Formats: sequence, C-alpha cells, structure tokens
Amino acid sequence: MSQVLNASVRNEEGKGASRRLRIAGFVPAVIYGGNTDAVSVTFKNNEVAKAVESTAFLTGVVKVSVDGTEQEVIVKSLQRHPASGEVMHIDLQRVDSATKLVTRVPLEFVNAAKSDGVKNQGGRLQVEAKLAEVRCLPKDLPASLIVDVVNGQLGEIFHLSDAQLPEGVELVALLKGEDHNQPIARIGKAKR
Repeated sequence: MSQVLNASVRNEEGKGASRRLRIAGFVPAVIYGGNTDAVSVTFKNNEVAKAVESTAFLTGVVKVSVDGTEQEVIVKSLQRHPASGEVMHIDLQRVDSATKLVTRVPLEFVNAAKSDGVKNQGGRLQVEAKLAEVRCLPKDLPASLIVDVVNGQLGEIFHLSDAQLPEGVELVALLKGEDHNQPIARIGKAKR
C-alpha cells in the first residue's frame, strides 16, 4: 500500500469529455462502493502508466488521494487501448478495513525446475489458471498465492487446494464445496 495516486474530481462525463481528457494527458476513472456515492475522477496519464507497471497496483489495495482526501481502493476494471496498450479508463472500488473483500490474485508456481516430473521424467509445468478469487480483509490481501510444485511427478495435477493460503485468506471456489476444487496446473509431457 505504498502507492498513493493523486486524483481530481471531474464534472464532465460521457464519451466526448473522456476523449478530451485523454488527449490532454489524463485518464478518466470512477470510484464507487462503500457508503458513499460514486465519484468520477481523473488521474495524470504518466502516474497511471507508472502505477500499472507494478502488479501490486492491479491486485492489491491502493491509496487514492481525491483532492486531498485519501481513500483505500482496489482496481476492479482497467480498460486499455487495443493498439497502444495505454490505460483508457479505470474502475476503482472502495474498501473498508473491517469488511472482507472478494478479488482475484495471481497464482505463483515455484520450484517446477526442481520437481522430479520436470527434472528427471522429461515433463514440463502446464499452467491452466493464472488467477484465483480470494476473500479476505484488506490488510490480509496477498500479492500472490504460492503453489509449490517441487514434489510434482509426471502426470500430476495441481488443484486450488494446493495453493498456500496466508492466515485470514479464503479461496472463494472452495467455500462453495470440495467439488469446486478446480485444476490449476499439471506436469505433462514436454512437446518435442
């Protein structure tokens, strides 16, 4: 939560206004949620470009200062230009430190090269899911969930339940029951 983005309230809305803002070097955004009305804001394009370089911006809690008032938010949606990749619009959801939030975090697979299935049996790790939906308090939100595949054998399938969960973090799919324990990776034969 070391990032603080500065925003200004915007009064004009719509396609034309958003287009003019982007031409002037700003990114339109909206902040919603909590017990407060939604607010349309703008960010400087260069600040947003620098912020999106960090995965923590996209998957963690971020502080936004709107005309001097700080709020904690998470990125719910980010729209990019199809050709240039520049950020065109951001949807931000306010978070409350006492209320659990539901969001997606990256899955980080470690020790694949050390696993018997890859090292000695000629397999390779095939990732089937890159994100997992979690529920936790904002203070417990992890940057990623670690899946240690060091003991993986050729043909072995890894499931959501194999992810290491920090204290206070729950996997939303597993809250629905054990039959929602979907595969996230496997060690399969390497293609030649």
